[in-house]
Amino acid sequence: MKKYIKYGLLLIAIALLGYNAVYIKKLSEVRASSGQKFDAATYVGKIWDEALQQKLDSAIEISALRQALQSDPEKAFSDFTKSLAIGNYRYALVKGLATVEQVNEDDISIVIESQPAFKAVFATEFIYGNALRDASGIVKLEEFPNTEDLNAISEALNQAVREKVVPAIKPLLVPGKRVAFVGAVELNKEHIRFDNIEIIPVSIKSVS
Repeated sequence: MKKYIKYGLLLIAIALLGYNAVYIKKLSEVRASSGQKFDAATYVGKIWDEALQQKLDSAIEISALRQALQSDPEKAFSDFTKSLAIGNYRYALVKGLATVEQVNEDDISIVIESQPAFKAVFATEFIYGNALRDASGIVKLEEFPNTEDLNAISEALNQAVREKVVPAIKPLLVPGKRVAFVGAVELNKEHIRFDNIEIIPVSIKSVS
């Protein structure tokens, strides 16, 4: 009997040692303890060509979003917009057809094909904020509890637009040119405004 008790106590001791030896840390805690710094540019480089491009297919027609917001704003914001933060600002991936109206120093004025048609702008100079990060839905808050990392991702995405997208599309965007586009927009739930809404361009192609 004493022999069984001895073996039983030994098994309990081993189990307790094993339990205390195995634990889980958040990725941010592991990076902090090892001195690693999050590289936002590398992260964005990895998601740009695959994950982000796949998300573009889920963009809503900008005219449909406009109509939905006019009909039932609460439902439209719930169904078609995203945000990593709590507040009035929401973001959406939108697509559509448009005609270039005017080339400005900091942006491109366009007319969206819709019933009725309405004006918007492609941002080409001052590209900032969280529109593309949040609208894409790729970045998950639980994966990046560090606010500094989230801000760095936004800036890296905006930098990618400035360096990859804008130089490629500028020669295409001349007055009278008809284009198909996909981009991100920012919306304020308390002040919904679609006239001259700013679009952060991600893809723009010429159409006949």
